[in-house]
Amino acid sequence: MPSASNTDPQSHELKDMLVKKDAVTVQVASRSKSDASDASELEPIISPFKEYSTIIADDDSTFQLDLEDLPQGRNLGLFSTIVLFIARIIGSGIWTTPSAVLLMCGGNLTAFFALWIIAAIVAFSGLYVYLELGSIIPRSGGTKVFLEFIYQRPKYLVSVVFGLYSLAFGMCLSNALVFGKYALYSFGISSEYIDSSKSANLAGLALVLVSTIVHGVSVHHGIFVQNILGFLKLLLVAIMVFTSLYVLCFPQKLTGLENHLHYNDFFQFQDSSIVSVSTISAGLLQCFFTFGGWNSVHTVASEIKDPVRTIKIAGPVSLSIAFVNYMLINVAYLKVVPYDEFVKAGPLIGSIFFEKVLGHTLGRQFVTVSIALSSASNVFVVIYGVSRMNQEIFREGYLPFTKITASNYKHTNTPLFSLILCCAITTFWLLILPPQGNSYNYIVSLEGYPTQIFIVLIAVGLFVLRKRYPDKHAPIRASLVGTSFIVIISMYVLIAPFTAPTDPSTALELLPPYHILGLLLLGLCVGYWAIMFKVLPNIRGYQLEKNTIHLEDGLSVKEWVKVWV
Repeated sequence: MPSASNTDPQSHELKDMLVKKDAVTVQVASRSKSDASDASELEPIISPFKEYSTIIADDDSTFQLDLEDLPQGRNLGLFSTIVLFIARIIGSGIWTTPSAVLLMCGGNLTAFFALWIIAAIVAFSGLYVYLELGSIIPRSGGTKVFLEFIYQRPKYLVSVVFGLYSLAFGMCLSNALVFGKYALYSFGISSEYIDSSKSANLAGLALVLVSTIVHGVSVHHGIFVQNILGFLKLLLVAIMVFTSLYVLCFPQKLTGLENHLHYNDFFQFQDSSIVSVSTISAGLLQCFFTFGGWNSVHTVASEIKDPVRTIKIAGPVSLSIAFVNYMLINVAYLKVVPYDEFVKAGPLIGSIFFEKVLGHTLGRQFVTVSIALSSASNVFVVIYGVSRMNQEIFREGYLPFTKITASNYKHTNTPLFSLILCCAITTFWLLILPPQGNSYNYIVSLEGYPTQIFIVLIAVGLFVLRKRYPDKHAPIRASLVGTSFIVIISMYVLIAPFTAPTDPSTALELLPPYHILGLLLLGLCVGYWAIMFKVLPNIRGYQLEKNTIHLEDGLSVKEWVKVWV
């Protein structure tokens, strides 16, 4: 489909690449280098669509291309996109991870703040990588769409592996654990009891079940509940800012708070024996988790007005707000909470801080309940989003029983099976995770490790695209230094756990180290692809062809048909 810029042949030199699928022909217009300075360069190279379909190009390569415009239209403006960014970036991480990060740095404040700054630089650099890719492919789907477009060979490998990985990690575990711990602590239950019993796991499980039922019964009721709870996140951001400024700007005589932040702490270790390349890697994963969400808005890019310009402004603004708030609250944590209490607090560091500053009633009860409810909001949002993502993966037809798993429940028009799957995976982990030890740190690292693999593939893939299409010039360009920095830091995070003994702060009994388990799960995904598309077709002598079928509820799903040769 030629873009509007094609109407002026004197001002644009266009090359048409014909992309064919059966009887369908799609034209993708590419610009010459002479167009780089033209105002029309702000037009995306590929228009946004909705339905995905595999397209066979002239060189027999494959990539995913959408075939329909988004029926909901573009409804998200600049302010709405900034709010969406902030809501997805600022989650439970800042209330829970600083304790683990400080412990993994051995109490050295220079290393502590260095990790946060590195994580922020990676987030900003990654954002611009996604901005460049999003300006080329401004369609909903984010990482999945980018990977499919970049890595066209082997056929379907990226689609299957990323899809199955998303199903396996499609859970709301970390937020459920935070909800359980903070909800119980707000009712006066001691942190020692919370850490020695499964009460927090069970409280989180109850929330997951309630959220699944609410979303399963009615789409509108589920969204209504999560919007109400989502308001608390904005309230918490305001509380975070004003409390931090109160602690940092007002004198000790006025606040009555003892200062535990000293200049010498930047140059000495509280416990240097724990510090290794492995612990620093684990600490970075904790910081990455706290900044997580910077890449999630691209999953709804098709719903954003003027997505290239809007995300270009909203992304850096939102990340800057998050970074400033994180640095303020971390300095406030260190000033108010002594080291021994800081590292012992674990995920409850936010509650302990507010209790010291605001007192028992306002700090431990009101603010702690607010953090718990904010985590509950995240659980509602994650279950809602994951269920839709699962449904889209089921629609690709890679797994058995597609007609059942991809369909909506006819009485409520909700993706009931996808909701149940997310609930089941989260429930499984909540039941097997031990109450004591480092369950939260383990889960954060387990979720973050495979994600870094995909981040590396995206960053490297940007260089691949620039080399593959040298005549295309994206309206937003990620810097070479920033993109290289992502690759270097991410490779360090991926390799470091293998160079030293397992970090005890992220280890759990009866479970393999997080990096081993993460790679094992990804390996199983690759194995599934190999068996489905390579081994069985070669042994039994058939090829797989993809057909589209329509379910009773109107959804279209893919069905893989064996064609014997």
